Amino acid sequence: MGRNLVKFFIIYAALWAAACVAVSAYSAHGLSGDETRVLWAKTGSFYGLVHVLGLLVLVVLGLLAQGRSLVLMIACSCFSLGLLLFSGGLYAKALGDISLGGPFIPVGGSLYILGWLLTALFGVRFVGKENDRSLS
Repeated sequence: MGRNLVKFFIIYAALWAAACVAVSAYSAHGLSGDETRVLWAKTGSFYGLVHVLGLLVLVVLGLLAQGRSLVLMIACSCFSLGLLLFSGGLYAKALGDISLGGPFIPVGGSLYILGWLLTALFGVRFVGKENDRSLS
């Protein structure tokens, strides 16, 4: 993973983490009259924070792999796009009462799942190889 891509993913993850905390805090106070919208915001924030942490861990694994893993880069991309579609879609519904009119949220959730499966593939393919002492 190149230096610019690592920098992008770290900044992207940090901004999403800030958004998750802000939306969660706002939903506890500003949306208190609408339980459904509060639930959408809390769900988006929970999954967002989990996947922000996952993204940051993947970046570290990418650094340990010394940029040799396309699988990790694709997993990072899945988490990044999943944040936008899943958490972002739930935020649009919760904060703006806007339905995006497409399968954005389910596609985002599917990208989260794909990201985790690719992370598992990375574990199977790269971790513990005798010729790669940096990861074992």
